[in-house]
Amino acid sequence: MKPSRLLAAVVRLVCAPTLRQIGFSYTTERMELVGDQPCLILMNHSSFTDMKLAFGIFYPKRMGIVTSVDAMSGILGKLMRILGCTPTHKYVTDLSLIKDLEYMLKENKTSVLMYPEAGYSFDGRATALPRKLGVLMKRLGVPVVTVITQGAIHRDPLYNMLQIRNVKVSAHVKCLATAEEIKEKTVDELDALLAEAFSFDNFAWQRDNKISIDVPFRADGLHRILYKCPHCGAENQMEGKGIHLTCHACKKQWEMDEYGQLSANDGATEYPHISDWYTWQRACVRKELEEGTYLLDTDVDMRYKLIWTVFV
Repeated sequence: MKPSRLLAAVVRLVCAPTLRQIGFSYTTERMELVGDQPCLILMNHSSFTDMKLAFGIFYPKRMGIVTSVDAMSGILGKLMRILGCTPTHKYVTDLSLIKDLEYMLKENKTSVLMYPEAGYSFDGRATALPRKLGVLMKRLGVPVVTVITQGAIHRDPLYNMLQIRNVKVSAHVKCLATAEEIKEKTVDELDALLAEAFSFDNFAWQRDNKISIDVPFRADGLHRILYKCPHCGAENQMEGKGIHLTCHACKKQWEMDEYGQLSANDGATEYPHISDWYTWQRACVRKELEEGTYLLDTDVDMRYKLIWTVFV
């Protein structure tokens, strides 16, 4: 559906208190090349605040919004459709979505907002983008705009059970490629541009810019992403609580400082940077897959229910 201007105005009004609270600001680059043209907006996904940020940047520009199909049920789903949301199934090839995108851009004459990562960032970096997004850019043939946020993940990170912190949030809005530039570039060149745009590291940004988050619960739930102990190798024995991350298998403990870095209370600090620890875990999983040792070995209760179907 073509986005309702009235509902968009209501949403923008609802977003206003949050945008003021976080001191939201944004910078632009090459956006004069877009003007009023419908465009494809690709935004990184860091937190539940992201949609509010998008309205803070682009309102009153009308946007169709690509949304996970499981979020569009009931009355809320109907309102989201009126707002211009279009459902899709994540992590699978959805050919109908491509037609929907073309309809929004060419028939409705509205821009399209999409989160290409299809999920929230775990470790402050971009999750893997779909392959060959450059093919989609070629097919749509409209300007592509990227929105990369800073601070959003620190305000209410998923691992921290969405406990709100007092952190300023900003964003950089850039015209990645005009329609003419998309025609001139190859798919590989377009994919390289996207990869560069989504090469951020939010915990490095916090460290390098001395963004202080001095709350007593900053490590709560950190074991949800750092589940493997680099000291003894035990898995699922970690616990993040308060400002500490503790391995209950070997009793080693790390402290998370106000700049998001870890240091061991005793002995060497294997990975002071959260993203590096997370990368090491992924490398461990890859090695186990290659060696054929990756498995879950546990007792399971099997319950069978017989269902008789009578055909009349």
